[in-house]
Amino acid sequence: MKLSVKPGRGEKVHVYIDDEYRMTCDGNYWYSEKWHKLKEIDEQELVELENSVNSRRAFLNGMSLLSRRAHSKKELLLKLLQKYPEQAAQQAVERLEELLLIDDEKFAYHYAQELAERKKFAPKRIEAELKAKGIDSQTARKAINSLDKDDFNRIILLINSKYANKLSDEKDLRRTVNSLLRMGYNYSEIKKAISTVKEGIGCDEYYE
Repeated sequence: MKLSVKPGRGEKVHVYIDDEYRMTCDGNYWYSEKWHKLKEIDEQELVELENSVNSRRAFLNGMSLLSRRAHSKKELLLKLLQKYPEQAAQQAVERLEELLLIDDEKFAYHYAQELAERKKFAPKRIEAELKAKGIDSQTARKAINSLDKDDFNRIILLINSKYANKLSDEKDLRRTVNSLLRMGYNYSEIKKAISTVKEGIGCDEYYE
């Protein structure tokens, strides 16, 4: 099969097989690999070429995603799998990990801190969020252990800053309790904190 290329926009190179368009890659990559020296290519080489180009494109896409924010290995792989074959996506992620551009432990610490400070999540919810990103249990626990875990005082602060006007009736109070539960806080701690804030206003009936 005849192998040829045509220049595209910017540094893009369009690859043709028997004068039919097949794929696009960046020129720096194309001219640094063996392919640019070939005029003919067989089926096995074509499969190798397509995988190589897909891996390169997945790698560049991964670099772009990581330039915007940190990702866990699993999170990045799932995003790349939406656009690229499994082998290419996996190779790209492994290469990014080799270059230390993906670091699940570092990601876990930063993400746990963000969830605790910005979203005010409790450790239980933070652990669930980390595991959803593909962080293993041991790494998740290490990240959580680095946080301030004074749940009672955090709930007090949340109530005073976000729910102070939502303790007046049964419906508002139940919504406040459910919201705090979704954030991962313990029910008994929530009840204790709300009672502390209300100080003497009988609200136990709403916790039955």
